[in-house]
Amino acid sequence: MGREVNEEKRQKFIEYAGKRVNNVLHDIQILEPMARSNSYDFTRKDVEDMFLAMQETLNDAKEEFNKKFEEKARAEKKVFSFSTNAIETAETAYETENVVSENITPVVTETEEIPTEIDIATETNTVEL
Repeated sequence: MGREVNEEKRQKFIEYAGKRVNNVLHDIQILEPMARSNSYDFTRKDVEDMFLAMQETLNDAKEEFNKKFEEKARAEKKVFSFSTNAIETAETAYETENVVSENITPVVTETEEIPTEIDIATETNTVEL
């Protein structure tokens, strides 16, 4: 089941996101000549740190966009739960079930200690001089 898209909002998104993505692409592309230039010196760790920071930021941004689809999908998946006597989303029901099971305190009973007798035979060795 697909969701309906507001064409006016989509056009606005295409315009602004297109400009912003092009700015990002431009900024990435102007890094490349630095790698070939004799004007700069850098280590492998410098390069790894730089690209890790960019990748993490890119992953975070993508995750934010994907949340919109995940929230819609969760809203569409309904389940019944006796614990709340209501229809919930599948994720909410799962979370509720886990919270309930995490808060259950196990009943611990003291066990009667069983007396055990151990006869230890001791031998004495006599050493004669």
